[in-house]
Amino acid sequence: MDKSKKYRKALAELFSGYRAEWLDEKIFDLFTEPSYFPQLTTPHPCFLEGGRGTGKTTVLRCLSYRGQAALGADTSRRWPYIGMYYRVNTNRVRAFDGPELNLSDWRRMFAHYINVEFCETVAGFLAWYSERNPGTSGISTSALHRVAATLNISAPGTLDDFRKELDLTKLRFEAAINNIAADGDSPMLSLQGAPVDALLHEVKKLPEFSDSSFFFLIDEYENFNASQQRVINTLIKHCGALYSFKVGVRELGFKERSTLNENEQLVHPADYKLINIAQELEGRFPEFAAEVCRLRLQEVVADRPTLGINVLLPELSPEDEAIKLGVENVVASAIADLQNGDADMKDWLANAEMLEVFVLLSRANAEGKTCAEKLQEVLGDPERWRMHYENHKYGYLFAIRRGKRGIRKYFAGWRIFCLLAASNIRYLLELVDQALSRHFGEDGDPSKPVTYEIQTKVAQDTGKRNLRELEGLSLNGAKLTRLLLALGRIFQVMAEDPIGHTPEVNQFCLDVDVEDEDRRKRVDELVKEGVMNLALLRYPGSKLQQQTDTRQFDYAVHPIFAAFFGFSHRRKRKIPLSDQDLLSLIDRRKGAIGDIVTRQNRIVDAEHEYGELPEQMKLFEGFYAAE
Repeated sequence: MDKSKKYRKALAELFSGYRAEWLDEKIFDLFTEPSYFPQLTTPHPCFLEGGRGTGKTTVLRCLSYRGQAALGADTSRRWPYIGMYYRVNTNRVRAFDGPELNLSDWRRMFAHYINVEFCETVAGFLAWYSERNPGTSGISTSALHRVAATLNISAPGTLDDFRKELDLTKLRFEAAINNIAADGDSPMLSLQGAPVDALLHEVKKLPEFSDSSFFFLIDEYENFNASQQRVINTLIKHCGALYSFKVGVRELGFKERSTLNENEQLVHPADYKLINIAQELEGRFPEFAAEVCRLRLQEVVADRPTLGINVLLPELSPEDEAIKLGVENVVASAIADLQNGDADMKDWLANAEMLEVFVLLSRANAEGKTCAEKLQEVLGDPERWRMHYENHKYGYLFAIRRGKRGIRKYFAGWRIFCLLAASNIRYLLELVDQALSRHFGEDGDPSKPVTYEIQTKVAQDTGKRNLRELEGLSLNGAKLTRLLLALGRIFQVMAEDPIGHTPEVNQFCLDVDVEDEDRRKRVDELVKEGVMNLALLRYPGSKLQQQTDTRQFDYAVHPIFAAFFGFSHRRKRKIPLSDQDLLSLIDRRKGAIGDIVTRQNRIVDAEHEYGELPEQMKLFEGFYAAE
């Protein structure tokens, strides 16, 4: 096998495992501890909030007893904490819903099911521990009898018997739930939380665990419905010295804060600590991600030295990028005119970057002036010009190759990839994996950097791939895809026409003056699903009152789609959109896009409405042509 194929095979094994579940036990070897990890090791309940791919599963699995052992914890010594991982299975928990029973009965059924599940995880740990530490006393038969009584199961003689009985109980209970309407008989139920309390009360009596904290690590909390979350919330609210909870949940997946007592709620920070991954990693994500990539790279290219990830993925300065985009040809006539000017003009031109000349030319055209006339103004107030240039030069890059074939804007560099990923480690690994795979596929040398062209095409393809996957992520997936295509086109058109306008617009805020309650609910549901599925990012607005109020936030198309559409990935400026605007972008498409773009004072191109689509977007020409 040649080295190129070997590298690509290793990349596929180590970088393409974007989901923690795909890496299996390898996840522990590649674990990089995030800065917020110590907060999860305290006895206080925690909610770990983040979108798909932000690392919730990885962190929770590494917090588990299996993860700690794999990471080097000494199983023969007392552990300060013992985490027991439980992933919410939608196929199972959604069975506890329907017209067969009333809500109260379904809650009781679900509470019993959770009792069995949690007892299984504790019993699984005890069996695992005893295998690694033979000779330890273990839980007594009489203790197991007391726990079995709370679950209404046969009295076991050993821990192994107890585990088998739990397994059979769960299987029978699941079968009974599936046929509850036909049978009409209710299975024997346990009191919510009682078996878990009883089991861990006995476990804490064992000397090896007397000083340990026990954590239930619940992953994908959003898969519980609102009623089921109230059941778990009650356990979290009233957990005490015996155990605590660490919960992984998507943003907006925490649907219900109340407990089974309607007048009682989980309150942050009194009842739990909220750890928002994006906020925790803000400013530190590049360093954290670089270490994640370093561990993988050293296994991929173990046979020879390799560049650091930030050198493998070089970045272009705006001035150098303008040169690669062909700005010299665009400003050639302007340079010729300025060279005929006075000494001050020639001196300015001799020290100016080509991008700066392009900005000067653009401003002159927008104001109906010659370059010489505009330069005279600049020379009269150089500080004001310098501020304008530095603040807006990046936005002008999108206009250099407007309407032309090929790459219109480069997206390259480790820092840029981190910004495109927006603190999402899965997106970052996807970008790096594809960039290095193409680099090696073109006989690239791991000691040489990836080209700007490869990086840009990978960024475009990654956006397109995730856009197409949106459709299958939720019930509103098709609507989300259409909304994203429409918003992306709007921001792309505005990006390529920054002259005389506010540059780098890629956010929107929702108009709150809408009385149509049905329409409001439709839009709220759509926006919430957009945030949960990373089609959109949200940021607190100036009037934020509640976390669940969608109208008090500003929204941006996720930066992972920026290269595909061709607009700025940087969080900058916003436009107002109404509820009707969003729904029209889904239903009317072309007409709605035109209305919004026109409101932003962009001029319609006579040949191609708002300009020809960039090449990477040609696949969706039919969408944009539809009325």
